[in-house]
Amino acid sequence: MSTRDADKRALPPGRTDAPPPSSHLLSAIEGMRPVRTRSRFGALALVALAGLVTPAVVLAHHPYRSDLASLPLAWVIAAAAPWAAASVSALSAALVPHSGNVLPAPGHASRVAVTVLLALAAFVFAASVHVEGGSLRPEDAPLTLRQSCVHCASVVIEIAVPFLFAGVYALRHLVPDGRARIGLALGAAGGAMGGLVLHFICGFAGTTHVLIGHVGGTILAAAAGAALLPALLRP
Repeated sequence: MSTRDADKRALPPGRTDAPPPSSHLLSAIEGMRPVRTRSRFGALALVALAGLVTPAVVLAHHPYRSDLASLPLAWVIAAAAPWAAASVSALSAALVPHSGNVLPAPGHASRVAVTVLLALAAFVFAASVHVEGGSLRPEDAPLTLRQSCVHCASVVIEIAVPFLFAGVYALRHLVPDGRARIGLALGAAGGAMGGLVLHFICGFAGTTHVLIGHVGGTILAAAAGAALLPALLRP
């Protein structure tokens, strides 16, 4: 009896020798490489870089507000900070997952978005500054209050759109639950960036104009993000 026959007889009934491994399988295993894990901040960096292109172009080619030199420098910096912080906070909440998680948290994103919108409205209502003879008023310009607000809100929306589409691209393989809430935060982030740009180029400093045109435009951008992201980011 050969050794092979003896090995067969030693196996339990119903079992046979295991087939030799496939050469194709072995070559496939040898060619495998570790999968690159998703960076927590990769999407944030991508959307931030894409979204900052339009603000940079606008600030480079648009004249600055006529009363900028007359405003207190401390106020200019202090008033710019909430817009910048709102944009960064909302964008981070929309795209950066908590430590140990893979996907961003929609509930956290929507709460941050609503908080920054309310904070911006409160700041504008409480701390707007108007320079007599320097800051523009709708009644002193060819534009009415409605026209000036519509113009500034359209600038906010224009700056917010790249944030939304870059966010769709960054999240295209993730499709998290609560896409409307993620879109709300993305829109708020882009809108706040638009408000930051307007802080330097819009000479209408009245509280009513800034609330309706700048903060209102940011709210519209957030609402647009909440409405559009579920349609653009389908499962």
